[in-house]
Amino acid sequence: MRLARFLPGLTTLRNYKASFLPHDLAAGVTLGAVLVPVGLAYGELAGLPMAGLYGSMLPLIAYALFGSLRQIVVGPDSTMAAIAVAPLAVGDAARLGVLCAALGAMVGVLCLIGGVLRLGFVANFLSKPVIVGFMHGIAVVIVVSQLPKVLGIRSAGETTLEQFASLLPRLGDTNLVALAIGAASFAVILLCRRFVPRVPGPVLALVASLLAVMLLGLDRHGVAVVGRIPTGLPGLSLPVLTLLDFDILLPVALAAALLSFSDTMVAGRAFAARNRYRIDANQELLALGVANLVSGLSQGLPISASDSRTAVAEAAGSRTQVTSVVAAVVVAVVMLWLTQLLYYLPAAALGGILMASAWGLCDFGEFARLWRFRGVSLAGALVTLAGVVALGVMEGILIGVAFSIVLLLRALAFPPVAVLGRTAAGSWHDPAYRPDAVPVPGLLVYRFSAPLFFANCNLFRERIEALVEAARSPVRAVIVDGGAIHDVDPMACDMLAELDRELGERGIRLLFGNLRDRVRRDIERGLPPLPPGEEVSFPTVAAAAVAVGS
Repeated sequence: MRLARFLPGLTTLRNYKASFLPHDLAAGVTLGAVLVPVGLAYGELAGLPMAGLYGSMLPLIAYALFGSLRQIVVGPDSTMAAIAVAPLAVGDAARLGVLCAALGAMVGVLCLIGGVLRLGFVANFLSKPVIVGFMHGIAVVIVVSQLPKVLGIRSAGETTLEQFASLLPRLGDTNLVALAIGAASFAVILLCRRFVPRVPGPVLALVASLLAVMLLGLDRHGVAVVGRIPTGLPGLSLPVLTLLDFDILLPVALAAALLSFSDTMVAGRAFAARNRYRIDANQELLALGVANLVSGLSQGLPISASDSRTAVAEAAGSRTQVTSVVAAVVVAVVMLWLTQLLYYLPAAALGGILMASAWGLCDFGEFARLWRFRGVSLAGALVTLAGVVALGVMEGILIGVAFSIVLLLRALAFPPVAVLGRTAAGSWHDPAYRPDAVPVPGLLVYRFSAPLFFANCNLFRERIEALVEAARSPVRAVIVDGGAIHDVDPMACDMLAELDRELGERGIRLLFGNLRDRVRRDIERGLPPLPPGEEVSFPTVAAAAVAVGS
C-alpha cells in the first residue's frame, strides 16, 4: 500500500480489467506510430533528431508508473523543444547532446525536489496573459524555424526576427516541390484533426511523403531527406557538466520545469474533469521529475504532457497508462529494426508536422477574451509574445513574468477604496452601489481593499488625510472598514501609529471595524497602549460608529 501511494501505476495494474487490453493495445500502436514522426520533428527543432525519439520511450514508461493521470501522454513537445540550448553548444554536436541530456536531468531533479517539498501550487505562478502570449510566441518561433525546410532554402540569424528577415530576400529560390510536401503535410494533419480525429494525421503525412520521395525520386530534385538514422536503443549515462555549464543551464532548467509542470497541469485538469477523477499536483511533480530524469539519462529531450498526443490516444480508445507503455515499445521496435524505412522521410514533411503542432498551440480568441476582460491583460500577453519572438524563449518568459509581477504590485499598491455611507437599516455600503447609503456628518468610514504593507501604507495615510481635509463638516472619528485587509506588516503598523497620533492631536479618533483576528492583534500591538476601557477595534463598522456616538 505504501509503495502504491508513490507508484499509482501499480494500483492500475492491480485493478486492471481484461476488457481494457484490446483498447489499450490498439491505442498504443496508434500512438506509437504518431510518436515516431513527431519525435523526429521535435528532435529536429532542438537540433538533435534522435533526442526526440529517445524521449518517447523510457519517459513514457516512467510516467505510467508514477503519474496520477490515466490518459495523459508525456513526451517531447514544441514548448520543450523550443527551449533551445543549441546556441550554448556553439556548433559542437556532441556538446549539444550533453547539454540537452543534462537539461532533461536537471528538470527532473527540480521537479522531484518540488514534489518532495509539495510545491505543486507553483503552477499557478504563470498568469493567463503570460501563458497565452508565450504559447503564441512559441508558435511563431516554430513556424519561422521550419520555413527553411518547407521552402527548401537557408536562413541565418539567432533571433526569430533575424531568421525571418534573412528568408525574405531568398524567397525566389523556393523549392516548389518541398513547399508542396510541407504544405500538404500541414493540411493533412489539420484536416484529420478537424474532420476525422481518429485518423493519426502525422502518420498519414509521414507515409504519404515517404512514398512520394521513394516512388518519384524527389530527393534528386533538391528535396532534403532525413537520411540515415542510427539503429538501436539509447544507452543510459549521466551527463557530465562543468560548473560553468551548470550555472548557464540552471535558470533554463527552472523555467523548463515550471513550463513542463504547468503544461501537464493544464492538460491534466481538462482530461481529469472530463473523465471524473481527481489530479494530485504533487504526485504529478514527482512523476514528471522521474520521467525527465530518465529522459536525460537516456539522451532524450525534456518532456511534458501533450494535448495532441493525449487526444490521439483517447480517440483511439485508450483506457489506462498501459497505452503509453505499448507506444514506447512500438517506438523501440522502430528504433531496432525499421529505421531504414525513415531514410527517405523529407525534411519538409517534418516541417509541416511541426507547423501543424504550432497551429494547435494557437487560440486567437484568447486575445479577444483578454481584451474584453481587461486591456492590461492583453498588453501582458502581447509583451510576452513580442519578447519570445524578438529576444528568445527564455527572455520572453522572464519579460512576461516580470510584467505580471509589476501589474500585481501595482494592483496591491493602488487597491480599490471607498468612503461608505449608512442605509436606513443601519448597514454601511459604498454609495456607488447603494444610492440609499448616505455619509454621516463628522464620521469618515473608509474601506481599503488590500493587504496593508510597505508598498501602499503611505497611500493609505495620504488618502485618509486628504479625505479629512476635504470633509464638509469637521471629522471627529475615522473608521477603517478592514474586512478586506488580510495582512499588515511592521511598516504599516508604524504608519498607523503615526496616523493615530496625528489624528489624536486634532481631536479625531482612529477606529477599525471588521478586522480579522490576526490583523487585529498585529494592529493593536503596533498602536500605543489605550486608556483602560477604551477600544480601537470593533466587530463591525456599525459597532465602531455606535462607540463614537453615531
